[in-house]
Amino acid sequence: MKENSIWNYLPDTALIKIYLCLQDRWRVNMAVVCKNWNRVFASPCLWRTRYMDLGGYRAITAGEKACSFAQSHGAHLQYLYLTCNHPTFPSCRIIQNTIDTFLKNIQAAKLIHFELERLNMDTFWKFENLKGKVIGSFTRFFHRQRHLKNFNMSDAHFSMPSGCRVLEAVGSASGSTIRSLCIEDFFQSRLAVYQDKRFRNAFFMFNSLSHLYVNYSCLCDEILEGMAANLTGKLRNISCRIYRTDPHFHRISSNAWEKLRSRCPMLSLDLWFEGIGMSSEIIPILVPEAPVREVHMWTGFDESADWRLNETLNHIATHHRKIVLLAMELDNNNESIDHCLVRMLTRCKGMRSLFVNAVISVPIIDEICTLQANGQIDLHTFHVTSCGLSEIDRSDLWYIKEKFLPIMLNRGLNFKISSGYFTDTMF
Repeated sequence: MKENSIWNYLPDTALIKIYLCLQDRWRVNMAVVCKNWNRVFASPCLWRTRYMDLGGYRAITAGEKACSFAQSHGAHLQYLYLTCNHPTFPSCRIIQNTIDTFLKNIQAAKLIHFELERLNMDTFWKFENLKGKVIGSFTRFFHRQRHLKNFNMSDAHFSMPSGCRVLEAVGSASGSTIRSLCIEDFFQSRLAVYQDKRFRNAFFMFNSLSHLYVNYSCLCDEILEGMAANLTGKLRNISCRIYRTDPHFHRISSNAWEKLRSRCPMLSLDLWFEGIGMSSEIIPILVPEAPVREVHMWTGFDESADWRLNETLNHIATHHRKIVLLAMELDNNNESIDHCLVRMLTRCKGMRSLFVNAVISVPIIDEICTLQANGQIDLHTFHVTSCGLSEIDRSDLWYIKEKFLPIMLNRGLNFKISSGYFTDTMF
């Protein structure tokens, strides 16, 4: 480039915006154009955010790139997003070396957001010495991070001692600054985490939380009471997963939820039931005092189970009328939810989103659409897949879609109806 070219005099702000639109290799090419562009290439604001995948079949290449970046620009990081997709038995040692080197090279960074998903320590990490080294790398790193606001290590599947060790490191350094804590599947499945004293002590280090993502097996009366004391006026949402294979038969009392609600009046609760369809398991968790906002339910496959799904819907309609979202994938061909679903919709006036994949009759779908068209319910999103329909039923369903689609689109409703067949056209 000629020294007197107009491109030499582009302001730094314009150059930075251009750099931010480019991938790394194009940034490098741009940086060698002239001294001025090379100077701007080193600007810290270009390297605040990073997305990296450390796993998969390219673990060696990915690791080399990650460590090279950390050495050159790691000190500037503030928002770090890591994934560990498809780790394999041979690649775990490579990933461990990458994590250790990478974290050492960014230890001077002042992270605001840390995210590492799908580490899956209980599945592919066969050697205990590798697990120990990874845990050691994390604990040393997090002990230095005192500015975190968002922490996410979902799907880590740590053992109880290892998970508590990492959580203690995070809490001791950033417990007063973290607002969003995601520890869904942070521990191995089938662990009654709430019973562990070390976990409770580590969890209570986090005294500024507004959003918590956690498993039901991590909660109990004592922990909710601790949150009520530590997070008064701060906690706004709990997203809680309940798996069929995890301990979920302990009960959080109405008093514990009532106390937490009184201390955190803006609190809402989102529940995700996975592989659970029995009302006898679901209803005791949905205590009336719990501030339920969303319910997501996948029943799993068990043809012989007497799920009594109608009892669950009637319970929601009676005790949780402020619910705003219900998502149900009900793999039960033996029970109809038709009338209970309509009853729930007419009673839960705040319902805005409904997702249903179940045995539901075409006339009931027509009735729900009519209620919406007449303003008797106020859904913003309505997705329904009706299973097990005959050819005649599918023709009737197509007619309903044709009849109501213009009305729904005119009102801005996210409207999709299907019979579940791959030939269906989704609107």
